Amino acid sequence: MYKGNIMTVLARDKEIAKHISEKFGKLHEDGKVRIFYRRNGDYIRSILTSAEYPDKILELAEIVSLSSKHFVYVGENLSWVEGELALLATASGSNVFVVTNRPESDIRKVFKGTSLESAPVIPEPVDDETVMADEGVAYIDKAFVVKGVGVVVTGFSRMEIKVHDKLVLLPSMKETEVKSIQVLDEDQESVGPGIRIGLALRNVKEDEVKESYLMVKPAVKAEKEFSGKGVIFPWSQSMDGQFHFVSYGVSVTGSLTKDGDMMKITLNQPMPKPKRFIILNVNAKQGKPRVVGYMIPD
Repeated sequence: MYKGNIMTVLARDKEIAKHISEKFGKLHEDGKVRIFYRRNGDYIRSILTSAEYPDKILELAEIVSLSSKHFVYVGENLSWVEGELALLATASGSNVFVVTNRPESDIRKVFKGTSLESAPVIPEPVDDETVMADEGVAYIDKAFVVKGVGVVVTGFSRMEIKVHDKLVLLPSMKETEVKSIQVLDEDQESVGPGIRIGLALRNVKEDEVKESYLMVKPAVKAEKEFSGKGVIFPWSQSMDGQFHFVSYGVSVTGSLTKDGDMMKITLNQPMPKPKRFIILNVNAKQGKPRVVGYMIPD
């Protein structure tokens, strides 16, 4: 059974992000999100980068929330972009590594108050082939019909999936069954977390899955309201209002109210409870961080 890890490279320059990613694997899909792969036995690493950052931040935040490890590139010349990347890495709560040739003392000083202040500083990225934790969801990025096969979705597994498993599509809450699984164009009976997947589904029509963004086991509850402790970064000017809330590779709009360090989020679409939400204000003025903070649901 294939299992693996999803990682993200964060850099101001798209070509630098591509260059670093190619040290991990070969470019497999080239779109708004670039996906690089490398297989070693039953282990597959997937490395993701955004082709639209820094012009747009939403796709980058989504792949950050889907990944368990991030490599933040810091060059010689710094701008507000590196500060925003540091805030995004901090909001993710995941393992962060700084890729740079700058002295470690510079990184600690410049990025004080973010996760980069204590992150390992390395000249070249490395992967220890850690397998992602099972978080009980599968992320969907495409849904379509294949002649002779039926409805197919592609995405990433954040859980173990087997043929004949019953899964629930979000936001429709439609239950479906896994008819077959493909990984790298090979049929599989099961797949572990951290793998790029294609699933053929039973008991659903194309129009029932085209808006889908996640799949969960039937026992997993999806909700629109979450409460918990959170952090609004001091560099952000945003308080209560409408935001994008990002987790599991998905961004959902909604509202936020804050009382001290306690927050309440009301979403416009249902989500299973994540370990944390990244909070974005995509309409922040240019040069101001679009990463507002994060919330950890109770």
